Amino acid sequence: MAFFDSLKYLDFYKRIQTDIREKTPVGGAVSITAAVLMSMLFLCETYSYIQGVPVHSISIDDHDNMSPTAGSFWVNFDVTFPAVTCDHISVDVEDRLGSRVFDIQKNVEKIPLDGKGVEGAMHPDEFHTSAPDGHVSMDELRDVVQNKDIFTRSNDSVMLDASSFEEWADGHEWSLVNFRVEWCPWCQMLVPVWKSAAHILATRDARVEMATVECTKQMDLCKKAGVVAFPTIKLFHFGKHVPPDYKGKRTVNDIVHFAENAAQQKASLEEAGHNISEVHRQDVGCTVVGNLFVQKVPGRIQFSLKSDQHTFARDLVNFTHQVHHLSFNDVPESEEEMEAVMLDHEIQEKVSKWLSQTFTSHTKHTTHEHYLKVIPHYIYLSSISHLTSHTKHTTHEHYLKVVEYEFKNRGFGWANANRIYEHSISSHSYATDRHLPAVKFHYDLSPLQVSVEYKSKAWFTFITMVCALIGGTWSILQVVNDVASSTGLGRTMFMDAKQLRARS
Repeated sequence: MAFFDSLKYLDFYKRIQTDIREKTPVGGAVSITAAVLMSMLFLCETYSYIQGVPVHSISIDDHDNMSPTAGSFWVNFDVTFPAVTCDHISVDVEDRLGSRVFDIQKNVEKIPLDGKGVEGAMHPDEFHTSAPDGHVSMDELRDVVQNKDIFTRSNDSVMLDASSFEEWADGHEWSLVNFRVEWCPWCQMLVPVWKSAAHILATRDARVEMATVECTKQMDLCKKAGVVAFPTIKLFHFGKHVPPDYKGKRTVNDIVHFAENAAQQKASLEEAGHNISEVHRQDVGCTVVGNLFVQKVPGRIQFSLKSDQHTFARDLVNFTHQVHHLSFNDVPESEEEMEAVMLDHEIQEKVSKWLSQTFTSHTKHTTHEHYLKVIPHYIYLSSISHLTSHTKHTTHEHYLKVVEYEFKNRGFGWANANRIYEHSISSHSYATDRHLPAVKFHYDLSPLQVSVEYKSKAWFTFITMVCALIGGTWSILQVVNDVASSTGLGRTMFMDAKQLRARS
């Protein structure tokens, strides 16, 4: 006991007797304020200690060199083309090593859009049933070949123009219309086949009439019908378009079979829930969504029109497009891992590079190019931008520079490093008549990696800051209390409040 009694001589915090201390309303208010402030400052300092401080560093990118996928990464995209249908849009990839892949179908989805941008259902090619061999007999074909009058110009099918198209189509239960141009080699090869099919259908008393629209002279009608590739064969039922456009073989056997099974085509569409009530096709645009597995070398992703059996009209191609999302990322180990990164707002701010950027074509045949420099960052890149083609023959090109980022030791739930890819963008446009308009994304990778490591403060620094915050708050509010008490300001305020309550 003597030892504990001797400790009182070392007491720096001498206690004042309670009977000489006075409790005041001002002191109570100041005490409540002090308690709230100290609690808030303590919680903020604790969160800062747990979260850590970001420390940036730059180094050569040598991440996972031994990994089987170290030399590749994913490119994710979601692009809308409001003025190009899904029929002939091709997604192509090529890189600096000479690798070229055209019209990629795997992991790519094309969604039709109407004039208001509303998504519709894709018309599968299964609606076109294949023609069995011998549907048109050899005797019928021999009769056609021997009848030379069938192939003369005087025996052309009905030629329609803008003034007669709807009236003629409305007047026939079933009709096949060939939209063509004179200079197209594919259209020229179709002429004898088309005339032969028309003759055979007539001899069979089929209910299908065949006609032709010469788009060289009826360009407005063809544009209204949504035709950009020649030849395009469309089926109509009492003047209403029956989608999709004919995609079968251009042989007499196949065209005759398709025409005679027009009712089955319509029934299949209606059974699938498709609406058949318009003169022209309603899907005027297309959204292309997908992801591509590409090599980590400079390359290009291109959206263009391609077909090995069509000729495209440049004047009808408008590649105005809106980029909803464009990102680069390594192959995630799980969906949960990728979702955790995507939900981080700080990371999203780094990778959202396309928001509200507009690229406009001011002259004809304009090409837009955008260069993306990719920086390793371990994250998805989401983006939205709107690019508009105001003139014909417009190609948009995007050049992306990609840079890698790595986040380490980031508080709770971030035990592992998270790798994302940020990119910079450079854009330009040019006009050309040498090729069809297209949209091109050129990407290049930076050899440098940006690492962001979240480091916590030392424990003694945390304790020092907590003591400083609590002690400083206590001291400052003690001064406030003394000033309020000595000047009588606090007492006057509370006396006025008591008088107001008494009057009420």
